[in-house]
Amino acid sequence: MNYKNPYRKSAIALAVSSATMMSAGMSNVAFAQDAETATALEEVIVTGSRIRRPDLASVTPVSVVSGEEFKISGNLNVEQKLAELPQTLPSFGPSSNNPGDGTARVDLRGLGTARTLVLVNGRRYIPATQTGVVDLNSIPGSLIKQVDVTTGGASAVYGSDALAGVVNFQLIDDFEGVEISGLYDVASEGDAEKVNIDLTMGGNFDDGRGNATVYTSFSKREAVYQGERDFSQFALTENSDNTALVPGGSSGIPGTRVFGGPTLPNGQTLGRFNTDGSGAPYTSSDAFNYAPDNFLQLPQERYLISAMAHYDLTESARLYSELAFSRNQVDSELAPTPWFTTLPVNPDSPFFAPDVQSALNGIRSDTNGDGVINGNDNATLSYIGRRMVEVGSRQSLDTRDGNRILVGLSGEINDVWSYDGYYSRSVLDRIQVQNGNISRSRSLQAALVTDDGLACQDPSNGCVPLNIFGEGNISAAAADFIRIGAINVTSITQEVWQGSVSGLVGSLPTTDQQIGVVAGLEYRKDFSRFQPDTALSSGDVAGFNAGNPTVGGFDVTELFTEIRVPLTDQVEAWGAYRYADYSNIGGVSSYATALSFAPTDKMRFRAGFQSAVRAPNVAELFSGGGNGFPGATDPCSADGFDPASTDAALCAATGVAASQVGVFSQANTQIQGLFGGNTNLSEEESDTFTLGAVFQPTENLDITVDYFDIQIENAISILGGSVNNVLDICYNQVKDINSAFCQAVTRRADGQVGIVNVLNENISSLETSGVDLNIGWTKDLDFGLGGEGSTLEINSKATYLLDFDVTPVAELAGTNECAGSFGNTCGSPLNELIVNTRVTWNTGPWGFTGLIRYLSAVDDDTIATQDANRADILVDKLDAEIYLDLAATYAFSDDFSVNFGVNNILDTEPTQIGDQQEQGNTFPSTYDLLGPRVFLSANFRFR
Repeated sequence: MNYKNPYRKSAIALAVSSATMMSAGMSNVAFAQDAETATALEEVIVTGSRIRRPDLASVTPVSVVSGEEFKISGNLNVEQKLAELPQTLPSFGPSSNNPGDGTARVDLRGLGTARTLVLVNGRRYIPATQTGVVDLNSIPGSLIKQVDVTTGGASAVYGSDALAGVVNFQLIDDFEGVEISGLYDVASEGDAEKVNIDLTMGGNFDDGRGNATVYTSFSKREAVYQGERDFSQFALTENSDNTALVPGGSSGIPGTRVFGGPTLPNGQTLGRFNTDGSGAPYTSSDAFNYAPDNFLQLPQERYLISAMAHYDLTESARLYSELAFSRNQVDSELAPTPWFTTLPVNPDSPFFAPDVQSALNGIRSDTNGDGVINGNDNATLSYIGRRMVEVGSRQSLDTRDGNRILVGLSGEINDVWSYDGYYSRSVLDRIQVQNGNISRSRSLQAALVTDDGLACQDPSNGCVPLNIFGEGNISAAAADFIRIGAINVTSITQEVWQGSVSGLVGSLPTTDQQIGVVAGLEYRKDFSRFQPDTALSSGDVAGFNAGNPTVGGFDVTELFTEIRVPLTDQVEAWGAYRYADYSNIGGVSSYATALSFAPTDKMRFRAGFQSAVRAPNVAELFSGGGNGFPGATDPCSADGFDPASTDAALCAATGVAASQVGVFSQANTQIQGLFGGNTNLSEEESDTFTLGAVFQPTENLDITVDYFDIQIENAISILGGSVNNVLDICYNQVKDINSAFCQAVTRRADGQVGIVNVLNENISSLETSGVDLNIGWTKDLDFGLGGEGSTLEINSKATYLLDFDVTPVAELAGTNECAGSFGNTCGSPLNELIVNTRVTWNTGPWGFTGLIRYLSAVDDDTIATQDANRADILVDKLDAEIYLDLAATYAFSDDFSVNFGVNNILDTEPTQIGDQQEQGNTFPSTYDLLGPRVFLSANFRFR
């Protein structure tokens, strides 16, 4: 017999959901019920509130991406499709080699991935890092039913981490049959291949009381190096007179760079070594081109297994569960290790030609402590940079194993009240294997040799003499002696208990529509541990950034409620409140309220205000500290000095020779920073205001326009907001050697910046505002292929960014106005206008679609943040770009279809830039560098 569906059509089914309305148990109806009920329920499932409502009637702006969008665009990695949305800023993805950590992320409004909450079926998913972000690689793309993107603070509804908004992946959970799908994607140059194979099986059982769905997937992505594209094969920089981009690179060179070296007999300064050990001056043309060894597309192997099931125990109780496992391996690769150090050497070593021996003899010091300087003493090179090409490239092999189990019970208490409760446990284990490192201590030991060069002065540990004085001079045995690997291990655990009730509590006299309410309790516990390799944490490894252990966690108990009040048939009020008690920061509150007014059935206006909080995560609190090398400009150098603002005396007081202030060249465009946690951090606070309108003038046309304004106070970031900001604030703004910013800067003996200490702080504020416009239009046409009719559909999403302001220090007047800018201060391009328009024509078994993406031009951020003269900047802007993707689908039957397409068919390339780049002479997560991509996918279903 047919089992009676407990989720029958009722007022509550159309108005109110349980606290996890998008769960496996409530998101779809798989049993005997009329089509009208199924349609109504399917229509109202959106994110942004736990109370169900149609998408266009949502009180907060919601953008929906259908599962079909992923299929027709050939996107193997879901973050690439989300990065196309105007509301997002491209974050870590397939091109994130350095910076990057193997994860794929989504960043709403450019406010940071840690401020974007990612949910799956309305619940928290597997955290991939100690910041709590979700790796989108772990989400099964072929199971996506739709993705709801809610922008603006949503902490009152979903809890911490939702300051920028929520991205909710709704997965198919009631599959019947067997479906096999495959994708092959390749660049027009015949490389950068991607392969994906999915298998989905599911069916009902026990006369329709239950359903089980199992999904497996394998995908592989091949590597592409920067050297394989003309655009990125050289690391570009501005030339000395700022008239052209020229090949640049690092001062750590295979021939060993000497900073402040002694004078050679010919009167030249020792700047580098020739292969025979003789000396030569260093020029900018000697810089090492590190670009070719870096990935432009990271290789990846990914395995996913998911299982979802639900079973109706009674007419008012449904048991449901979700299981997920993911293994994701993403490798990154960098050029061989650049070793920078102060180096003791033996001037009598045969590694040096006579001219160098003579120069080094003049700088011997009493290294043996006998009170006499003679041939028994060594010399010290104050600072050198050696690119260890003989050791090989640096590789980071990241493997993340994630698993999650969830069990829950939901159902109806009576005709107007329902309940839902669940428990989930997520575990992530990350193993990072690093190759191509060298040991600092062994390298120092091996470089200091005896007079004959056949042995180390310190022969311990089987020391092998190391000749770094000239390109190619390191022997295989010496390379083996200094080579060192590292293995870092991270484990993350998250547990969530949640229970809630929802229902209807009558109506006001002014309307027959009922008031909907939700109330619930949630307990969450987060704990993680990062254990770096001993050699890495000790600082002995040169090649990868050093890091210390990070161990910590917290738990939080939260009470939440939500209410929808129809005031009249045209006016509706909505509110939400959440109180959270954290073990580390205490009690915090979030609330939200909104009002909508529909004077006609074709028009709706909405306004909302949300006050949200975000508690600091484990990494922000407990990170043991580590090194990084972001792009930055030293204000005391020739390139950074501004006579009108830079304090020359302060430059001298902090270690720059007075005669070199504003004269010396900065050794590298990257400056080392020390990053780490701070247990004294407090919560971030944000206010979000939205004002919008929904127009549906005809049945086939809908238009939404929404203004947003998001302000975040006490934003958690590093000191000053960036290494570059700290240097600018110290020397150009506060100009006080005792300030925290100047105290954070440490210079080397040669005056170059050695390191900038930038631990986490609650800095001042972030603010962004803009306007979103969404247009959807559908038209049935009388003509089509094969004499049949057809359907034309146009969907366009656009965002105009009005402001993106960062105030890194509250007590300073300076605010970085970053809208429409890019660079070392503002980061990735913040385009003022982004438009994403898809046109689809369906006719018979055919479907044709085109996606046009427009990114407006952006300026070098020094124009807005430092009042730089545009005429003095070589690449003052990145031009506007247009991308065109085309695809066609043919359905041989209801169960077999093929999809073919070409992405970036116009072969659009970005504007090349120099020192303000992220990597690859551009921002590869924002702009395409691989050229056109051709893909073919097929889908076959057995019923």
